[in-house]
Amino acid sequence: MLKDFQVRVVANAYITRVNEGEGIIDQVVSTYPMQADDLDKVLAYVYVIRPDLVPTK
Repeated sequence: MLKDFQVRVVANAYITRVNEGEGIIDQVVSTYPMQADDLDKVLAYVYVIRPDLVPTK
């Protein structure tokens, strides 16, 4: 289980990679092996900071 500061670090890494044009958030997320509960926390933090990255369905 990731600690709060680790969640923030990973979330910012995702955002940086999206900003650099490495793909959409789903593509970036798939490159990091992570437990489901940690992934949920990280994505929740990403979507708070960058609501424009929430995938549309």
